[in-house]
Order: sequence, then structure tokens, then C-alpha cells
Amino acid sequence: MLRRDVLRLGVGGGALGAVAALSSCAPETVAPTRVFASGVASGLHSPAEVVLWTRVAPEKAAGNFSVTWEVATDDTFSTVVATGTETATAATDYTVKVLAGGLVADRSYWYRFRHPGEDSTVGRARTLPLPGAATTSLKLAFSSCQAYNSGYYAAWRDVATQDVDAVLFLGDFIYESTSIYLLGVARSGDSLTEATTLPDYRTKYRLYRSDPDLQAAQAAHPFVPIWDDHEIRNDYDSTIFSTDPTRAAAAYQAWFEYQPVWPISGNRIYRDLPWGSVGHVFMLDTRQYRDAHRGGALPFGTREISSYETASGRSIMGVDQRQWLLDGLTAAQGASAWKIIGNQVMIAPLRVLDEDTPAARLADPSLPTHAGLYTNTNFDSWDGYTWERDLVLSHLATQGIDNTVFVTGDYHSFWQAGLTPDYDNPTAPLVANEFAAGAISSGGGAFAENNLYGNGANGPYTPGFNYIDTLRNGYGLLEATAGQLTVSYHANSALSRSALPVESARFTLQSGDPQVQVQVL
Repeated sequence: MLRRDVLRLGVGGGALGAVAALSSCAPETVAPTRVFASGVASGLHSPAEVVLWTRVAPEKAAGNFSVTWEVATDDTFSTVVATGTETATAATDYTVKVLAGGLVADRSYWYRFRHPGEDSTVGRARTLPLPGAATTSLKLAFSSCQAYNSGYYAAWRDVATQDVDAVLFLGDFIYESTSIYLLGVARSGDSLTEATTLPDYRTKYRLYRSDPDLQAAQAAHPFVPIWDDHEIRNDYDSTIFSTDPTRAAAAYQAWFEYQPVWPISGNRIYRDLPWGSVGHVFMLDTRQYRDAHRGGALPFGTREISSYETASGRSIMGVDQRQWLLDGLTAAQGASAWKIIGNQVMIAPLRVLDEDTPAARLADPSLPTHAGLYTNTNFDSWDGYTWERDLVLSHLATQGIDNTVFVTGDYHSFWQAGLTPDYDNPTAPLVANEFAAGAISSGGGAFAENNLYGNGANGPYTPGFNYIDTLRNGYGLLEATAGQLTVSYHANSALSRSALPVESARFTLQSGDPQVQVQVL
């Protein structure tokens, strides 16, 4: 979400002046100088297949849109194990996507695209372990939210140097609108017009993919991307398919064209990636199936939760995806040490005044579940879907599913909290942990919380958090073995072109114990 739709805020002249200055600056991006000016990317897919992606710049292809792809066991391509030829066409904006098969499970490969005019950058791809394989470790980077003009991609520059198996990207690869830039502008290049058509969205992806730091990270590691809202429209829900179906179709088409993801069925992106005995990754889609938001949200501040948000059956995932997740978690409990859920929006509650006390409920039995004041005023996170949140977390408790963690994007800040099936019940068990990582470049942090409390970390949250940093950008790094899972936060200021992230906090979980050990660095 866009830190509560800042265009409604009447933001002061400094921010507006920054955007005015932006519109008068010459764009930093220039016409492509190379055939493969958008770089390369790969995606995790299966134990025998990898997804390969690139784009041919038609301006530099000299009318030849045929490219050869190669997969090798080494970065010098002395042993090529798969190859083929594809033709880039205008129908997909000259993007090329390949599902390369016949590979060996649980190993890295190197790939490139070749054109008579040039060879692409060499990228690294990776196959999944075989189902049930005895694996020893899993290492993932995760982040989200990379508004182009808001900041530099130094976080991606740092991710490119990390030794990870893959990168989980948790949404907001592009920003369809420019209101995000009211929260801060570091560079120019993005248009000040809102994307609504297929050409608009494609233009956004080409711009974002022109960044050399993002290209370096995507060449270095396979990605596992999911979308959030800004790939289409701020805070959208399932009603967009009836209110603006043409725009939704255009945005989804562009996303699939520009991401290293092989389609499953239609627009479905939720999927799971088993990593043998050490872990099982579930990637959610909490956007396109969700029920509509309640109207009348404040620009920022607090708002009481109502029976609208807490209604039985109200869903952020939809019935099919919910059952898929519950069944998958149950099956994974006996097969994998850790269950890792890639999640767009925060599942931990952002309640700052608890009104669901025994005395209050005695006085008013009609109080909505988890009554209180929340800072997410349009309830775009799991706070707007409390019945389903309680159901998922209760499933972990009743089915004895341990070692579950949610890794989350969206909120442009770092948070960590334990999760229970009922946060109003002090005896409810701790069943999972959430690790929400800062944005790659998007500004504002926890906008409402920072404005209410001077610093979001000062908020009176009920229940509380183990760690909060609402002032910096960055990413998370997850490292798992059978007996232990560690998450570290790496924070920087994206307003600086050169400031690389530094480790700011480290969290450790021992298998079977949901109580996290916190080390602030």
C-alpha cells in the first residue's frame, strides 16, 4: 500500500516542491544502447526446470529478434547442458521467457542469451531439491517496494554480493502512480503520469529494469516474485475486476511479461517451493482475491475496527487459496523443518488502543472481535481480515504445526513480532513469527505511525513488537538449517546512492521453540 494515500494529506510545500522539481528534471534514463539493455533474470520453478527471462531492445536489434539461450554447468559455458532459440515479438513487448528443462535437482546453473549483435550478461539460475530430499540449509533474501524516483537501489547492489539460494520479492516491483514521491524523491526518471494502460505499465517495467543494481541482483540470484497493489493500483481488491477490468488485465499482462514466472493457471501466482527436509516456502497472493475494504478511511491517524473487518468468512486470500495453504502447511509439517510464508501485507496487528478487555466486553457484548484503534485506517493489512487471520493461526495450533514464519513486505519499515491465534487471550500459544523487512527504496516508512508518535517505534502497540525500525530502507536475510532459523535485517538510507545496507538486527529461532532471540546491532 502507499502509506495511506498521501495525495489526500495536504502535504507541505517541501514535498510538493520536490515533485515539482522532479517534473522539470531531465530523465536519467536514456534510449537503450544494448540489445539486452533490460538485463536478465531467472526464476525458481522445479527440480528439473528453471525460468529464464530477458528483453530484446528493438531499437538495437537491427530487425533481428531471434535469440539463442544457453544453460551451462559453469559460468564459462564450457559445458552447455540446454539450449534453444526464441523470437521476441511485439505481442509481449519483446520480452523472452524460457522454461529450460532436463536439469539436475538442487544445483546452480549459469545462463545467457545470444544475439548476433551481442551476448547478454551471464546470470545464475537454480533448480529446487527433489521432494523429500535430505537438505542441509536454505538461505533467502527478501524485500519489496522499490519506487524508482524515491531512492537508489543500493540494497540490490548489496543483495547481489550475498551468498543466497534465491530472493523472495514480496510486491510493488513498480509504482503505477506518482503520489509515492510525495514521501521523498532522490532521483528522476519516472513519469509523473499514472499508469493505466498496457503501454503505460510496460514503460514502467522497462524503466525499473534499467537500473544496474537491480540487474546485478537479478543476474546473481534466481527470484521468486509476487505482486502487491502498486503493480495495478493502490490498495486494490477483487472489485477491480468488475470496476476496471481492462486496466487490471493490462497490469497483469505486463507483470507476467516482465517477471521470471511461468504461468500456473490464468492469473494465479500463489505457489509453493519445497526445499527438502529443511524448509517449505509458500508464496501468497493477498491481493486479487481479497474482499473489499470499508470506505471512509482517514488519510492517517487511527480508526476503530468494526464488525465489517471482523465478519466471519471475510477473506484476504479467497477460499481456494486458503484451503491450499492450510493443506500445504499440514503436509509440510511432517516433511520439512521450517514453513516459510511469503506474504505481501503485515499479519501482526497494528492496534494502538485495546478496547477488547473483559470489562469492556461485559459492558458491551456486541463489541467486534479484537476491538480497538488501529493505525492502518483502511485496514489494508490482515487487520482488515481478522477472522481469516485467526483461522490460519489457529490451524497451526490445532494441527501442531511448528516452526512457521511469515516474511512480509509492504510497510516500508522493519518489524518483528510473535503471532498467536487470539491476541486478546493472554493464554493463547505463540504459534508463528513475522519478519517484515524494509523497502528497497520506497519512502515514508510507517507513515501513520511516524506522524502519530514522532517515530513509529514509540507507538503503544497491543500486543507489542520485539523490534521496530520505521526510518530506514533495506532487506531481510533468512538462513535456515534443520535445527535453527536466523533472520537478519540489513538497513540503509535509499536517499544515498552509495550507502550500502548494514546489519541492524538479528533474530534467532531454535526448532520447536517459537520464542525468538533478538539481538539489536
